[in-house]
Amino acid sequence: MKVWITLCLLALLSGCVSLNSVSMTQVPAQRSNQVTTSADHWSLLGIAFSNDFVDEAMTGLQQQCQGGKLEGVYTKYQNTLYLLILQREVIVSGYCNRS
Repeated sequence: MKVWITLCLLALLSGCVSLNSVSMTQVPAQRSNQVTTSADHWSLLGIAFSNDFVDEAMTGLQQQCQGGKLEGVYTKYQNTLYLLILQREVIVSGYCNRS
């Protein structure tokens, strides 16, 4: 019985990650000030009604580079599935150049 309970707990706590897309703009020569942010959204059965969390990630990146120019932006979109719950996550990084 203990083995069965342990296997059930492991199944509930484990997750499967899939990388859906990666995009990158041209990397600048000056790469001294890197900024990074991320945002995520949790949904039951993978049913999502909004993609607003992506805007939150971009806003976070822009707030870290006020008065500068964002270059070399790297965007990664990934899903993590925990049994019946899906976490969608966007990770954005780039370089803030103030010239």
